Amino acid sequence: MNSVLTQLNHWRLRERALTFAWGAARWATVVALVLAVACAADWAIDRYSGSAGWRKAVRWTGVLATDPLAVGHTPFGVRFLMTAAQLALAGAVAYYLVVRPWRTTPHIDDLALRAERAHPEFDHRLVTALQLNRPTADTRGMSQALIADVTREAGEIAAKHDFGALVDYRRLKLAAAVLVPALVVWGAFAAVNAPLAAILVQRQALLKVEIPRDTRLENRTPGVFPTGAEVTVRYAASGKFTPNSVGTLVVVPTGQPAEFYELTNEKGPDGAPTDIFSVKLPASSIDFTFQARLEDGRTDEASTVRFESPPQLARDDPSRPPLTAEQVLPAYLGTRPNGQAYFRKNDGWTRGEVIDALPRSTIIVEALFNKPVATAALVPIVRGDGLTERELPPVAPAEMGKDRQSASFVVPTVPRMIGYRIDLTDSYGFTNPTPIRRNVRMWDDRPPVVDFRPESTRNPNPETFDGTGNPKDYEFDMALAPDGLVMVTYAARSEVGVRAANIRFRVIPKGVQFDLYPEEYKAIQHPRDDPNLIVYDRLPLTRFVPPKNADLGPFVQDLGLFAYSFTRTVEVLGFEFQMDAVPRNNRNRVNVQFYPFPSRDPAEEPGELEAGGRYNFEIAGLQKKYPEVQSDGKIVLKRAKLEVGDTVEVYVEVFDKLPVVDAKGKPLLGDDGKPLSPRPAGYTREARRKIVVTEADAAMALLARDESRMKLRDKVNELARDQFDVFKPKKK
Repeated sequence: MNSVLTQLNHWRLRERALTFAWGAARWATVVALVLAVACAADWAIDRYSGSAGWRKAVRWTGVLATDPLAVGHTPFGVRFLMTAAQLALAGAVAYYLVVRPWRTTPHIDDLALRAERAHPEFDHRLVTALQLNRPTADTRGMSQALIADVTREAGEIAAKHDFGALVDYRRLKLAAAVLVPALVVWGAFAAVNAPLAAILVQRQALLKVEIPRDTRLENRTPGVFPTGAEVTVRYAASGKFTPNSVGTLVVVPTGQPAEFYELTNEKGPDGAPTDIFSVKLPASSIDFTFQARLEDGRTDEASTVRFESPPQLARDDPSRPPLTAEQVLPAYLGTRPNGQAYFRKNDGWTRGEVIDALPRSTIIVEALFNKPVATAALVPIVRGDGLTERELPPVAPAEMGKDRQSASFVVPTVPRMIGYRIDLTDSYGFTNPTPIRRNVRMWDDRPPVVDFRPESTRNPNPETFDGTGNPKDYEFDMALAPDGLVMVTYAARSEVGVRAANIRFRVIPKGVQFDLYPEEYKAIQHPRDDPNLIVYDRLPLTRFVPPKNADLGPFVQDLGLFAYSFTRTVEVLGFEFQMDAVPRNNRNRVNVQFYPFPSRDPAEEPGELEAGGRYNFEIAGLQKKYPEVQSDGKIVLKRAKLEVGDTVEVYVEVFDKLPVVDAKGKPLLGDDGKPLSPRPAGYTREARRKIVVTEADAAMALLARDESRMKLRDKVNELARDQFDVFKPKKK
């Protein structure tokens, strides 16, 4: 019986092997085909995702939705699902095609039955012997001899036959027929492109490997752009491509749908193709991510462009303007009591504008920025030739805020300066898109303004009898006697200070023809044309310094005197009275020749910008110049005393403080490199001319003036009484 069991067990082992081979071949074929499909799908998605055809196909489905930025590779989620599906399918197919058939291999009894069918001579002896010889067989009531005979006969018959001949080996051929094509396909793929085949299989194993491409793209686009700028996305291509290749750029602005653009080759300066492919996007301020594809090349990861506000002035704030400009007045205008320079703020200082900037002054510009800046520079701008402009070297900040959002600039003024510009650069290299430019109007270089004040006999003290009433009642055109005087009362002003004043005068002889004078003399018609004193003489006016502890009262500009120049205050029995300190006949000898006005507020503004005074110019010692023709025909000038009928012409000449030399007396140089010319003087617009008359005519003129004044005063008093009577209550 053992030999029979051995043959049946061998047969059963062969059946199991054939079942396994047949199932494994079908399983391997299915797995290989599914793997091939998955690899093909991975390659197709990696190659074509994001293309126009791909997007069209996705939209056509109406169901599928893909990440618009998945244009560079198969999404890992898709790869994971494909791998998971393959593993699940491989497990299920292995169970149904390998495990379950292997487990259901025919039992020995079934094989014995198949042997009896193949060899009828067994006549059921083989199956009976197997069943009755089992330890668990129920042989009660059976003859053991009969069982032994049946077993023996079954063994004898089995010994004459080979059960292995009953094995069906056709399944091996079927297995080969099923498996070989799949192996051929994979073998051919491996033979053609083994690296790609290996990479695709590794990717199905979820390994981090990339599919090789003939074209490679490298992003050359900066990651940050100024807000509102046009962004040009650039990629450097390498490998296989042509200048005519057209790529695809997908852009996804934050919170908005994807946008697609064409990437085209960027020409070089000479018009030749380059390895750069680019596209210019519309101006925007919304951050976006982007990816690109060109031929079979594409970016593996999405890139991002972020918009950053460019540097600019901070927003307007009434409490703290973003740009201010103050003028530091030059040293020749003096300093504050604490020794510091004076500052001046004009109407446009909160906008950074400067008006009437004085020569040799300094401008302090304070600027606030909307963000920290890397560099800040102030560029002075001056007027060039004609209407052109010229920029001076940039000025670095004198002080920068700790947060780098503020800066102070100290800029000395220069001739022909017309403005300045502030250039800002932040840490990204962005510059201010809107020019930060402000105007600087330099002070018009003009001489001091000088005006004559009318001649007047009014007392400057309004508390006195002859200091009250209408000031015009005291004004008159004083007649000039040979021993008389010309009352010169003047007021002067200059933005650069008033330094000195002079009287320029000449005598015009009566009855002398002007054509007889030498040409040099005739060419001079004004003191400004006579620096060498050929025609006009000069009388320097002395600077008036008030005595210490003297109460002179306020200065009266119209009279060129102090309020208490003629009077003094005395106290009697606790009451103050004004008394004449100067006799009326000697008032003409009281002069305040040149008085620069002190500052009204020494802590805030400089003094001596204005000046005034009065000088009674005596003519008794003046001489006139008249021409005389010599025997040789030469004309010479002679001098002679004044005579009745001659005319005395007087101007007031005033100089400003603007220096032309430094503290050591060294000449200062202009912007042309040459020493500065002496400062021009300012003059009264017109001369004060007086014709010399006789003493009697002068007395008559004075008497007529007094009578006219009395009549005018009587008329004024009469009008006042009439007005009083009109408003006086009537008696009932």
